[in-house]
Amino acid sequence: MDEVERVTKAHYSNCREERFKEFARRTLEAGEKGADVKDIDWESTFFVRHRPFSNVADLSDVDGHYRQVMKQFASEIEKLSERVLDLLCENLGLEKGYLKKAFAGSNGPTFGTKVSSYPPCPRPDLVDGLRAHTDAGGIILLFQDDQVSGLQLLKDGQWVDVPPMRHAIVANIGDQLEVITNGRYKSVMHRVLTRPDGNRMSIASFYNPGADAVIFPAPALAGADEAERAEATYPRFVFEDYMNLYLRHKFEAKEPRFEAMKSASEVVHAAPIATA
Repeated sequence: MDEVERVTKAHYSNCREERFKEFARRTLEAGEKGADVKDIDWESTFFVRHRPFSNVADLSDVDGHYRQVMKQFASEIEKLSERVLDLLCENLGLEKGYLKKAFAGSNGPTFGTKVSSYPPCPRPDLVDGLRAHTDAGGIILLFQDDQVSGLQLLKDGQWVDVPPMRHAIVANIGDQLEVITNGRYKSVMHRVLTRPDGNRMSIASFYNPGADAVIFPAPALAGADEAERAEATYPRFVFEDYMNLYLRHKFEAKEPRFEAMKSASEVVHAAPIATA
């Protein structure tokens, strides 16, 4: 973890800082002239895909050592994600491995890492680091800066700080786990605030369902009979279809997304079968 932090911060300084400064200049200039910049995130970020296919070799500004460190880190985080999923299974009374199987699809899970920096912002009143949202996927394990704060989660209508803590991994629940657990676990609304000092590092690894995985509440958690399951709050859908909707409505409430997927599913099941 120490080496991941060291090379990630060095990579930002050497490869991304100047580009971010130009973005920051334009954003502040627009905001100070009266433009609404609340739909802009004050972050420098790139995404590393691990499964089902890796893009590590395609990251042109990432050197060989950084690639190797990220591969090792991702391997450990993937194993930890699966251990956490099995702990959730145990807590829910599901058989060991149920959640991993639910995520598998035809090619296994989707797994990737979002590497972000949240540099200091002289006008925190103008722009957020990352706007409030829930994560679309499954289990998210976050390795965050141990000095600079900014992450908050929404709890009982109040924003609560997630304090920096050395050598800690923050576990977050995404929308897919809320559906599969039939609401026993809820995806968490969270955001990142800007700060006038400190450059916050964030390395979030997403263990998500495969693109063609069919997501639905676990029968053991969805009610005793078919009638109860039919009235379930949560829909049945293909993960890729949900992601397509999520990308258009990420910074909105999750409940309308669930309703939209439920309506789409009902339309499909109600469609008449053509006869020759």
